[in-house]
Parts: sequence; structure tokens; C-alpha cells
Amino acid sequence: MTTPQPTAAPVPELLSAQHIHKSFSGVQVLRDVQFTLRPGEVHALLGENGAGKSTLLKVLFGIYTPESGTLAVDGQPVTLSSPRDAQHHGIAMIHQELALIPELTVAQNVLLGNEGHEWLNYRRMEARVRPFLDQVGLNVPPGTPVKRLTIAQQQMVEIARAVARRARIIIMDEPTSSLTTHEIEALYTVVRELTASGVGVIYVSHHFDEIEALADRVTVLRDGQYIGTVNQRDVNQAQLVSMMVGRELAAQLEPPARQPGEVRLNVDGLSRAGAFQDVGLQVRAGEVVTLAGLIGAGRTEVLRAIYGADTAGSGRIELDGQTVDRPTPAVMMQRGVGFIAEDRRQQGIVPDATVSVNMMLTSWAKGQVSVRETDMRRKVEPQMQQLGIRPANPGQTIRRLSGGNQQKVILGRWLSAGCQLLLIDEPTRGIDVASKADIYALIDDLARQGVAILMVSSELPEVLRLSDRILVMREGRLVGELPRAQASEERILALATGAQSDAEHPTAV
Repeated sequence: MTTPQPTAAPVPELLSAQHIHKSFSGVQVLRDVQFTLRPGEVHALLGENGAGKSTLLKVLFGIYTPESGTLAVDGQPVTLSSPRDAQHHGIAMIHQELALIPELTVAQNVLLGNEGHEWLNYRRMEARVRPFLDQVGLNVPPGTPVKRLTIAQQQMVEIARAVARRARIIIMDEPTSSLTTHEIEALYTVVRELTASGVGVIYVSHHFDEIEALADRVTVLRDGQYIGTVNQRDVNQAQLVSMMVGRELAAQLEPPARQPGEVRLNVDGLSRAGAFQDVGLQVRAGEVVTLAGLIGAGRTEVLRAIYGADTAGSGRIELDGQTVDRPTPAVMMQRGVGFIAEDRRQQGIVPDATVSVNMMLTSWAKGQVSVRETDMRRKVEPQMQQLGIRPANPGQTIRRLSGGNQQKVILGRWLSAGCQLLLIDEPTRGIDVASKADIYALIDDLARQGVAILMVSSELPEVLRLSDRILVMREGRLVGELPRAQASEERILALATGAQSDAEHPTAV
């Protein structure tokens, strides 16, 4: 008689959250949410902005304490009252908004909270950190102050810090939002090495290609509620989007062919030492022109110089045929030029002010609207409905809105002020798929109204979806122009990387 073999005990979940409830000022943000993480897996967390993803991550990292529900690590109940509690249980978090100390060096930031005797010996500290930087592909001296790094490099410092802590559970909230293709591939390698060693990764991203490349399972939240958990290989993008938004999202078709009007912006020979050289471009009324290229190619710097946020060393800027002698943000704003920066939180909003104040800032500065809150709210309410801003409460503090809704408020600000030329840097960075569709529709509508739009975007599908013309930059110079009909991801990348001779492109400049 064969002796029955004992059944192996199930491996405990690395992390488990069950029946989580969380509210702010009486507003329920999470309702009966559940989430589990297994050893050695990447578990993606999806949902629209405002679905509760960031709140759940903060509960798992001890930043927020839920009103009810249970948390467990390795099958054992835990209470996470602070990030230090979470770190004690082997949980690390890479925040979407960078959590670095700019005045400290790369090495000091990587070891922050994990200091040893090396903290007093710079050479030993930098030697300790170097392998972690190599692991994430960050080739900068460990003694470099973080404030001197690009946003992409700072993001990699965050990742290196999580790796250095040797956490068993790593939360990654939009880790690729500012990374190049090469840096994203390096991140993929790091994630795969971590999971191969048994580390569990919670991964939040709005990019489905990242989910397909990395995730084993996917959990979807909608309006603060748990919708379901699925194996990534068993679902397609359309099914995930339907879970996220509660309906099928209409295909984002190309906009109808536009008929651009007169030249609104003319730039000739614009240069700034160390940033860009001899940039010349035109944007017509009712036209969307995009500056494409790799991070560091000089696209943002060109936009800032046109708006006067940075001073160009030489060149000429004309608006409606008239030269702007000394562009400054105040001068350009009065001339009907708007600017939407890449970093919404730092440069786009007043976080503690209301939605109505944030939307009316430019109109207020131009003397177009009363400063009384009741007057501003009366003007803002119909615009919030038109723009689809949720919740439609002009008296709410803007920091409480999702990223997509904050971006709509900023767009509404320039609509209210009668903007005729809009400069937009990364219009949908960190924004979910449904909000992207709304913002694309808003940009289309602005162009139909005759607004000239000059945009920077690193998302090639977005570039192809929105642009009438695409100007490609490489190493501070314009190297090609592609009409929409002739553009493709391959041609844009070829120009941006120099992979092919510019002469092979009939529209190269």
C-alpha cells in the first residue's frame, strides 16, 4: 500500500491587504479593497487617476492608516503606522513624485535611512553605492549633488535606493514616467533580477506595454473599489481598459485633417549655449506641432526660451508677425501665449488653493475676472462641466484632484484667458488612459478654435495621434521635419537617434 505523501503547505503571500477602507473628510476613497503579492512576481495595479491606486500604495507603505481592514506580511498580521514600520517589514516604495534631498549627493540619497559607518567617510560611502548605481544603469559619480541631475537620473537614484535597501517587497509608482527607452530597458532588467531572487514588486503604470512586458497578475481599481484580479496573459488591453473605466473606451482615431491659418509663431536662429543651437520653426493658427526626440535633446529648453522662462542667447521670436524683443512670461502671457510645464505639481498648480483660484490665475493676473471667490466659482463651474473635471467642485483644494483632472484645470486656465498660442510640455505625463482621451479631445478642440499649439511629447503614439507636423531634435539641433502623413515611430526614432543618415529622409533639415 502506497503511503500518501503529505501535501506541501501553501507558501504564504508576501503581502496581503483585505477589506481595506479609507476616507478623507468623510469622502470614501477606498471601499473594501483587497490586494495580494506573491514571492517573485510583478503584480500590476491599474485604474484611472482617482481610482484609489496611490491611496492604497500609501496604506501599504504606512503613510496612511486605514479605518478598517487587515494587512499581513508573510502570513502574519502587521500594523503599518509609518514608512519606518513598512521598511522594518521589508517594504520599499519608489514614489511617483521624487522623494530626494536635492542638496545631498547621489550616494547620500541612496543610503538615506540605511546609513552605516560609511556616512562619515565619503570614499567608503561612494564605493558602497557604486554597485547599486551600476545595477540600475546610472552612470554618474556618486558624489554628484542630486540637484544637478536630470529628472530621469533622479528617478534612477530612487530605484537604486530601493535596491540598496534589499527590500523583499518593492512598490513602484509610475517608475518610468521620465525615463528614456534605454533606461526603461535597464529598469526591466532590474525588476526581473529582483523577482528572480524572490522579491515581489507592485507596479503601477499607465503604459500597457510595460504591463505586458513585466506583470504576472493585474489588479484593477475603479472609483475606490476592487474590480478584480486577473492573470496578465489571460486578458488583452481592451478588457483591462473596460475594467478600468466601466465601459468600452472609443478608439482614439486620428483627428480630422486640419486647415492651419496664418503663422502665429515664427522662431528663427534661436540658440542658448549648452542647450540648443540655431532652432527655427513656425506654428500656424489651428495647427499642432510637436517637438520630438530623446530626453536631453533640448526640447523643453526650446519651449521655455520661447515663453521667456529662460533667456536665449540669440535668435528672433515673432508673434503674429511682430518681433518680441525681450520675451518674459509676463510679456508672453499678455500677448496671448500660454505655457503648461512638464512638472504639474511644482510649476503648474498652487497645491493648497482651490480649483477655482487655480483655473482663474491667468485671467486674474490679466485683470479679466474679479478676485472674489464667489465670482470665480460662478465662472468656473460651467467650464468644469465642459472639461469633465471630477469632482465638479470649484471650492475643492486642487491637490485633492487626480493628475488628469489637475491637467484639465491647467488647460481650462488658458482657455479662460483667451490663449492664442499654447506651449505644452508632456501633456499627459502620469495620466491614465481615459483622462488621456479627454485631454486629446481638448487639444483637438483648441486647434479647431484656431489656437496654435507647440508641444513636447516623449510618447510616440501620442505624437502621431495629435500632430500635424513633427519636428525632431537631436543633441540640441532640429534634424528633421515630418508631416503626419509621412511620420512613423521608426522614422522619428531614426532621426532622434541618428540611426540613419539624415539624407535618407526627404524632410530632414
